[in-house]
Formats: sequence, structure tokens, C-alpha cells
Amino acid sequence: MHKNPFVHILLVALLAGGTAFINGCSPAKSESQNSAIKPVKLYEVEKSAATGYDAFWAEIDAGNRSQLSFQVPGMIEKLSVRDGQRVKKGEILASLDAVDYQLAVDASQAQYDLAKTRYLRNQQLYSKKLVSTDMLDRSETAFKAADANLEEAKTDLSYTQLKAPFDGLISISFVKAHQFVAAKMPILNIINNDQLDITISIPVPYVDSIGVENLKKKQFLVVFDLYNNMKVPAHFKEMSTQAETDTNSYNATVTILRPHGINILTGMTGQILIGNTITKNPLQLPNEAWIQKLPEQGKLWRYDPQTKTVQAVQVQLNDAGAVVSGLHGGDLIVIAGAKDLQQNQTVRPWKREGGI
Repeated sequence: MHKNPFVHILLVALLAGGTAFINGCSPAKSESQNSAIKPVKLYEVEKSAATGYDAFWAEIDAGNRSQLSFQVPGMIEKLSVRDGQRVKKGEILASLDAVDYQLAVDASQAQYDLAKTRYLRNQQLYSKKLVSTDMLDRSETAFKAADANLEEAKTDLSYTQLKAPFDGLISISFVKAHQFVAAKMPILNIINNDQLDITISIPVPYVDSIGVENLKKKQFLVVFDLYNNMKVPAHFKEMSTQAETDTNSYNATVTILRPHGINILTGMTGQILIGNTITKNPLQLPNEAWIQKLPEQGKLWRYDPQTKTVQAVQVQLNDAGAVVSGLHGGDLIVIAGAKDLQQNQTVRPWKREGGI
């Protein structure tokens, strides 16, 4: 059968174009599938913490924070700081128009001086029996009242200046210069970012087994999620005297000095490592990490970086609900949204600025 050369050329061109179209669509499909892969937040089990420490989930807060306000009403004459500015203890941050308060001091001073003169004169006259006891008592009472009024006026005058209670950072201002403010109205927030508080929940059985006084003497280290290769020494600060009924745990706080060269902000999370004398490392994980949690055992998702999938792993728990076996140093554990995953599901590590 004779073949038409023009028809043959047309068929070849159509086949080549179709192949190119299919190949061109493949990357887009692959990219779409990749974007649909669920991101997960991971925690790496520390190799160095396999012995000697108990680990507890922690959150970072400012060591000192205060909302500042004037104790008297008035017009703001000067606002000396701005948001984000560092200040020293005792530094004047804002001032009210003090004219009326200075006039009140001057008036009270005049009343005080007059009452004092009358009282001293009546004392002399009373010693000569020229005035009655009642008159002396009245002049003494008037003198004491004038003294109290003067001290109150001076105090009110001092309240027209708002001073920093400690070295810190102005986090937010609520007012502007030349604005009238009422007494105890919020003016500024100040925080101490050089000293950070780390808050943790410690299970009641753990505290009972150690004792509160012994716990205070333990060695504390902080490991931040974003800087998990660094351990920062911490000091015990305080602990609640009554356990939370919902979690059966005590709220405790340790403090650290801000490490140089890294950006640690309030609200960040990490772990507190508490020194112990046992050979295992009970690891406390957040509730979102658990597929299932029973009194003596539980299930977690372990991420395999080779296959990029998760597999369920069973772990043993102690009386405090902490992991005592089943995990190894270097294991990557899913710590959020565990109940939304399935066995062998493909996932990708959730990343933020600075890493996982």
C-alpha cells in the first residue's frame, strides 16, 4: 500500500508534540504532590543526654516584666523613651506636668511651718503655765496633721516622674506626650531580657521521689529548640506549692542569663535537663507527640530521614509519664499533630528561620 509522505510527516510531528506536552506536565505534577506532603515538627533525642539527666518540656519567658503607671493623674509633659529602647534602673522614663503638684507642696510647707511655730511657742508657754493643756494638745495635733499633709504633697510630686524599676527593655508604650492620663493608667511595659525565666511542669511523682529541697540543689541545664547543640546553665528560682489538678504536676521556674550571640525570645520552647544519679534519661514529651499514652507505655512517631516516612515506636514510661526506654540518641520524634498521621506516611520536617 502506498504511503502518503505528507501524512507520515504529520503523524510524526503530532507524536513528538504530545510527548513534549506530557514531559512538560510531569514536573508540575511532582511539585504539586511535594507541596501536599504534610510538614511535621521534630525533636532530636540527645545523644549526650542518654545518661545523667531528666528532661522536661519548657517555655521561655522574660525574667522580670512590669507594667508601669503614674500614681497620680496629670498631663504628660515628656515621654523620654521609645519602644525597644534599653534603660537603666532609676532612669526617668516619663514626666507629668508638675506645676500643680509643686504648688501643693509649697502650700503644705507654709502650713507646716506655721503649725510648727505655734506648737513650739505653746510648748514654751505651757512650761510657764500660761496656756492650758488642751491648747497645747490642739497645737500638737495641728502640727502633726500639717506634717502628714506636707509628706503627702511631696510624695505626690515625686509620683510625677516615672522611673525604671530595673535595667531592661521598653517593650511597648501606651500613651503619647501631652496626653492627659488618669492615676494607675498603663503607660509603659518594661521587661528584663538579659535574665530569662524558663517555666516547666514537673510531675508530682517525680517531685515526691526527689523531695523539693533536693530538687532545688540539682544541676539545671537548658537546651533551646533552635540551638539544640548548646546547653545553658540555669538556677532554680521557684516552684508552686500546690500541684495543678489537670496535669498532676507542679509549675516550676529556673532562670538563665541570656547567652551572647544567639537570639532567644520569650515564647520560644526547649527542654530543661535536671541532673540525676540514675543511668537512664526519662524524657518528658508534650501531649501532641503521643499517638497513644497509657500508664506504663505509649506510642510515638519516629521519622526516618532516608525514606522520609514515619513509623510508630513503642516506648516504656515511668510513674511520671516520662520515656525511660525505646528511644535512642539521634532519633527524630514527631512532637506535634501525632494523631493526624498514619504508619509509613511521607512527611517533611517543618522548618522555621534558624532550622527545625
